Amino acid sequence: MTETTETPYSGLAAVYDRWMAADRVPYRTWAAYITDRLEEADRPVRSVLDLCCGTGMTLAMLQERGYEVTGVDASGEMLAHARRRAAPGTRFHRAALPSPLIAGTGPFDASTCCYDGINYLTSPGQLELVLAQVHGLLRTGGVFVFDLSTRRTFREMAALGRTSEDFGDFAYLWDTRPVEGTPCFDYLVTVFVREEDGRYTRTDETHRQRWFSRCELEEAVTAAGLETVCVADDYGTGTLGADTRRETWTVRRPR
Repeated sequence: MTETTETPYSGLAAVYDRWMAADRVPYRTWAAYITDRLEEADRPVRSVLDLCCGTGMTLAMLQERGYEVTGVDASGEMLAHARRRAAPGTRFHRAALPSPLIAGTGPFDASTCCYDGINYLTSPGQLELVLAQVHGLLRTGGVFVFDLSTRRTFREMAALGRTSEDFGDFAYLWDTRPVEGTPCFDYLVTVFVREEDGRYTRTDETHRQRWFSRCELEEAVTAAGLETVCVADDYGTGTLGADTRRETWTVRRPR
């Protein structure tokens, strides 16, 4: 067995789509909700910037709905999958939040960031920085739709401790650990992938994420010059409240 320690998603990329399919991640529900928010925007939306686009699942579904989507992600391995999935000629940029996103491009009519990309920001300052960059990349009246896991989700994951699952040709171990004295949590992810010769390749990744309070989010939105349009429970699939595990925010650049 070959062992390697990788940066986030460099090892996961090879099995990510199969893993998400097994978990029944509702990408089409997300794309439908995002489309509704884009259609309600103060301006016609044609161009969309998809932050943390991963393997391009949501990006491709938005393209199917007629939008011109540009993808950004920190992982070159994930972007390789996205390029194969997306429409020919789709523009992609490699950048990690909260680093400067994409200089010399835009503006865009809208932006998106799905599946906990915002949770990878580890301070209110980083959150404000990203929102300010989005503000600068949006046309006036443009909207930014993003989601993030709540404090409840992180606490539930930590209570589970270590989880695992075997899919036959690959398996994973997932260990959630709180970072003492902070709102951050480390996900220690080990993936075993069976190669053609029957041997396994093991990769170990550490993903640090953070939950943000409603107050922190509102303050960052305002400081970035944006305004909140609406907050929903997990792309509108539930009732927003104490039991919400994922919030979906829609904010806009005012006219």
